[in-house]
Amino acid sequence: MNLDFLRDYELLFWVGGLILLLVLVLIIIHACRPLPKKIEAKIKRKEYVRMEDFFESWKEDKRDFPGCYVVLIYDRKIILNPMNYDDIYVGQSIHVRHRVFSHLKGHGNGDVYYGLKSGCRVYIVIQKCRKKKLNLAEKELISYFRATDSLNMTRGGAVQR
Repeated sequence: MNLDFLRDYELLFWVGGLILLLVLVLIIIHACRPLPKKIEAKIKRKEYVRMEDFFESWKEDKRDFPGCYVVLIYDRKIILNPMNYDDIYVGQSIHVRHRVFSHLKGHGNGDVYYGLKSGCRVYIVIQKCRKKKLNLAEKELISYFRATDSLNMTRGGAVQR
């Protein structure tokens, strides 16, 4: 009896298993990347939201969640390198979308609102985060992006949750 076909299926089974294992490892590595690197990758891929689009989405859906946010402000009209922002502000909230909306409406960091009103291009990156991790995540983001050299007045962290 010829069993060569079984060897072919066995080989396919093992190759498929290895590919699946590799994909799972890559997913885990990506998921475990530090939050600042995730945000930086989003900025570099231009996966941020224009302020105008944020307002539109807010009108349609006010659902919220805990997370951190980065507000990027560009003085120039053409953005060749998204990491060359003119100002940056980092924050956190258990109602992150509402908090960003407040900043953009003038009920938050005055410099963010001034940038918006003076015609600068304003973009937002929001990252969901567990409530218990908000303080640490905000501190890491402020440090990573050196936001205290820009619009953040403190190194982050809020009341213990």
